[in-house]
Amino acid sequence: MNPFKRLKRLQRTGGLMRCELGATIVEFALVAPVFFIFLFGTIETSRLVWMQQTLDEVAYSTARCISVSSSCDTATEQRDYAVSRASGYGIGVANGNVAPQVDVTCRGFPGSSRVKITHAFDSVMGGLVPVFPSQIVVEGCYPTLS
Repeated sequence: MNPFKRLKRLQRTGGLMRCELGATIVEFALVAPVFFIFLFGTIETSRLVWMQQTLDEVAYSTARCISVSSSCDTATEQRDYAVSRASGYGIGVANGNVAPQVDVTCRGFPGSSRVKITHAFDSVMGGLVPVFPSQIVVEGCYPTLS
């Protein structure tokens, strides 16, 4: 049957208000945006947590390298170590975003090595969900071993 004839017949008989022909598309139009926000929000939150944990490990391992290894004696070697370690995980950190400190009190332990890494976090959800940070700041400490 021609859909226009069917619509005309529904109008004549008063059945247009009872017609459920477009109900599915209307329900989808109402539910889909919420579903996609939850889906992409979950993906972006997982990416944020992964990046923060990875940078935290990079900062910790760099602080450990400063404390126990002779390959991280200068500030340039320390920054290069952190950048190399981060790039091994697929995160591009600039040398200027790595701040190593030697012989400082870190988390109550004097004479420790501290590494602070700052990295921008660009999220596709940033405009929709304002709780995502624009940058991630992590800090790793390790006591200096004599």
